[in-house]
Amino acid sequence: MLFDQPQIKPNGDSGLRISFGDERTVRVNRRVRKLAHMVQSAALPGVTELIPTYASLTLLYDPLRVNYLHLVEWLQPFLKEAMTVSAEEESSRLLIVPVCYEGEYAPDMSYICNYTKLEPDMVIALHTAEPYYVFQLGFTPGCPFIGPLQEDLSVPLMETPRTHTPMGAVAISVGQTVIYPRATPGGMRIIGRTPVKLFQLDHPALTLFRPGDRVLFRTVSQSEFLTIEKEAVALMIGVEVRNDV
Repeated sequence: MLFDQPQIKPNGDSGLRISFGDERTVRVNRRVRKLAHMVQSAALPGVTELIPTYASLTLLYDPLRVNYLHLVEWLQPFLKEAMTVSAEEESSRLLIVPVCYEGEYAPDMSYICNYTKLEPDMVIALHTAEPYYVFQLGFTPGCPFIGPLQEDLSVPLMETPRTHTPMGAVAISVGQTVIYPRATPGGMRIIGRTPVKLFQLDHPALTLFRPGDRVLFRTVSQSEFLTIEKEAVALMIGVEVRNDV
């Protein structure tokens, strides 16, 4: 649900958490991102870091420069404005990301098809049918949490997570899709793999995705995957980016 009023609570001795709802939806996340943008632009004294998530924003602050009550007071006009944002207001980048849904790149395709009762072509058609929304980055640097997925693609997490999920794996579970920027353990069902880089320490942007981006997946063959992989030595290579769409 979307809360009538933002809920503000302490988060440790130097943090403050503001929640706008308890659902993973665009309408809630827009409020989180609007508040984060306003706070960042205002450069409030003592605020050291902002952590936006699906439905909440955590502000970390220096208690020697600002106390909790003063910070809550300063936030009031920003909270009021954030509550007026609609899910349709913001334009954003559209990133078109190549994905291979074949063979070794899609080790969980059989499970997904058995669970959803869909043929592989239909699974791929659904996953590439429309742009999705980047809610947040997390889990590992540069990992985007993208959604919401169509109901027909709803599959559960693995009961026992795999110890190795390859870099670039595109996975789905519990109504969302993620792309793994590096090889890590993971419990989501792998539907394909992208050859593009998602995180690069020596790149000014650090990460390919930003919260609020929209993502459209396009299917590529294994041979096209290998061609893009050879060229994709830096962020943005192999990805089509359209601005303000």
